[in-house]
Amino acid sequence: MTIRVPDSKGRPRVSPFLLTALLLACGRQDSPPNPPATPATRIVSLAPNLTEILFALGLDNSVVGVTDFCDYPPRAKTKARVGGITTPSFETIAELKPDLVLMTVAGNSRADHDKLLSLGLTVVATDPSTVEGIYASIDRIGSLTGTQDRADSLIIALRQTQHDLMARAQARAPRSVLILLSLRPLIGAGTGSFIDDLLRLANATNVAAGTASAYPLLSREHLLQTNPDVLIVLDDVASDPREVIEAYPEWNTLDAVRNGRVIILDTNLISRPGPRIMEGLRLLISALE
Repeated sequence: MTIRVPDSKGRPRVSPFLLTALLLACGRQDSPPNPPATPATRIVSLAPNLTEILFALGLDNSVVGVTDFCDYPPRAKTKARVGGITTPSFETIAELKPDLVLMTVAGNSRADHDKLLSLGLTVVATDPSTVEGIYASIDRIGSLTGTQDRADSLIIALRQTQHDLMARAQARAPRSVLILLSLRPLIGAGTGSFIDDLLRLANATNVAAGTASAYPLLSREHLLQTNPDVLIVLDDVASDPREVIEAYPEWNTLDAVRNGRVIILDTNLISRPGPRIMEGLRLLISALE
């Protein structure tokens, strides 16, 4: 089975998701202990997943700035742009006069976090490194913005969908899977990564688990040795399974290749830890059936 997701954008060899996720290696930052005493009404989001959460909570009118990569929902594209995830414009952010700046531990740097604090801004960093972490992020944003009831309802709905999808995944035998975030160099999603948690929920065994890094550099031989049932590549890394085989012809002997199980999946649904994550889990489970 081959799943292809059309995309008009150019596809670099390294996923933009990976570039931000690798910032985990640079250290983790903590949020200030005292969140706003009153609900935030002017919010800058410095990560696409946080922007999605804000819109899912009905905070369209409270979002005053987003990054260049915040592309969903479409209304997010109408908001003021404050630069990239790793290259925010502090001047633009300050001019927007936000009463809350939202960041993620994985995607934004400690230096940017500290710079924003030095400008006297209220900064809160979330850490949705697992599905449970997504729910915690939604809950926290709800409490910061006066939308706790909406947050609670959203979490309940997501948990119910998760329960149903996991039951569906458990109805089939487990699959061994490798998800590649880059072809050159070869980088996978290992233990401690958000994607590893998603694979667990999909009743899949991650062949990159047990590595020292959440995003390990893999050898060409690693795939030959582990021989996964399914090989998944994100669609901002490759647009067609043939690209993968052309890059590494020796993989023609892999079970995943011989059985037509080299699959291209939507990176935003699989790797963006926000309110659409159950769509990503549904997509992943469908690909493994």
